[in-house]
Amino acid sequence: MIRIYALMLLLLLSGKAFGQCERPKEAYVDVDNTKMRYVDAGAGPVVVMIHGNAGTVDDWDFNSMGQLCHDHRLIAIDRPGHGKSDRPDGKAATLHYQAKLVHDTLAQLGVTRPVLVGHSWGGSLALAYAVDYPNELSAIVLLAPAAYPDKGGDQFMRAILKTPVIGDATLTVGRLLFGKSILKKELNKAFYPDSVPEDYLKYASSSWLHHKQVRATLEDEWSLNKDLERTSKRYPEIRVPVVIVTGDQDKVVSAKDNAYRLKTSIAQSQLIELKNTGHQVPQTHPESIYNAVSLTSKTSARLREPVRYSNSP
Repeated sequence: MIRIYALMLLLLLSGKAFGQCERPKEAYVDVDNTKMRYVDAGAGPVVVMIHGNAGTVDDWDFNSMGQLCHDHRLIAIDRPGHGKSDRPDGKAATLHYQAKLVHDTLAQLGVTRPVLVGHSWGGSLALAYAVDYPNELSAIVLLAPAAYPDKGGDQFMRAILKTPVIGDATLTVGRLLFGKSILKKELNKAFYPDSVPEDYLKYASSSWLHHKQVRATLEDEWSLNKDLERTSKRYPEIRVPVVIVTGDQDKVVSAKDNAYRLKTSIAQSQLIELKNTGHQVPQTHPESIYNAVSLTSKTSARLREPVRYSNSP
């Protein structure tokens, strides 16, 4: 009995009983003349996390993912133009080009066949990665993914984004649109039915409203529909395990038009619906990431099992 209490004390002192993760290390790589920032923690099979639009690596709270980083290496990457990553100079940062930059970043890090976790726009990127590099992933986990072109949305925003060349005048309007009051309103919708954590609002206000990030956000929003029209036709080709996690009250990305539709397009995919949950799954249900990654491992083992045929008549 004394040994059991001693073990519990060691776990408490190490932080593992609280699900804490070691402080991630920040680093940069240069890919195709573009500086890419990533953070890295843990050891073991690699899980790569891609944020949405807008967002940065700070969307992933490593402190709440101790169970996952206890036996995995976690890497989060700033998408091009977001956070501290550069936007490509002279090249359009399309969905598939961003997938290439993430792929080449991982290649420089010596990462092979990771599990790719993507939230929202990052889910779109994970799907593009799976289509473009079908033999270089172990699995993908999609959190509230934007998988298909959005026919609805804010008409005023779409009017502003109707031109592919976002100049300073358009960007100024965009920055007004993404002002703190509008940002709070949009975050209220994203977190619904939960409230927006004050710390997250402060983080978003300080990180998402810079000139570079607003430009990247607007360009990514403008280009996504066109890219998804092409990419979505190839979803049935995806053969790696896929776990889709969606909130039943998502007011940003329709679960019916994306998660459930995607489930029917990928034969080996599995879907987890979180009750009373909105769009911001990484913040409101970080434990679902561990559950989904664990589910991909079980699916991989099942797919590797040999098919046995009976000799009996």
